[in-house]
Amino acid sequence: MPVTPHPAFSPAHHSFPALLGRRQRFIAGVFGIGFGFGAPFILSVVLVATSGDPSLLILPLPFLGGLWAIQGLAPSGFTLEETGVRLERRWLSRRLPYAAILACDRDRRPIGGLLAVGLNGLFGSSGWRWNPRTGWHYLAITNTRDLVYLHTAAGLVVISPSRPDEFVAGLRACLRSLEPGKRT
Repeated sequence: MPVTPHPAFSPAHHSFPALLGRRQRFIAGVFGIGFGFGAPFILSVVLVATSGDPSLLILPLPFLGGLWAIQGLAPSGFTLEETGVRLERRWLSRRLPYAAILACDRDRRPIGGLLAVGLNGLFGSSGWRWNPRTGWHYLAITNTRDLVYLHTAAGLVVISPSRPDEFVAGLRACLRSLEPGKRT
């Protein structure tokens, strides 16, 4: 069955990059690159110099592979498409259909918490969380300043698009244009 274009959607996609906040840039730079690659690289050079075994130069490769995997799964942007909101990552992007979104707002509330399943801190936070005040919620954020809260049937989804007010206005226009019978 072909997908019909969304009535309130103009042909141009509305993209909102996920920019790292100051804290996340510091964590990614110092801990991710410094300790995740720099320290193993220096250690491998020291081990080669003391032992004379050049095969120890591959020591930082697993750490570099881990950094590559983590950055590939971090949120990179959010796009208002014809059929829904695209949660973009370098790999495994997801689409949240407009029909599944009940409302959106920017009211501050506690996020994060216990039972974190996903990646935390390095290049942002993504994955499911539980907090006693907000319950289960899904994070796809790169900073804590530009948060947008999407209320869905499955729970709260928290994202951090650049230009959050413009994102909310565009999303609300799409949600208003949906016919009540199309919401499931």
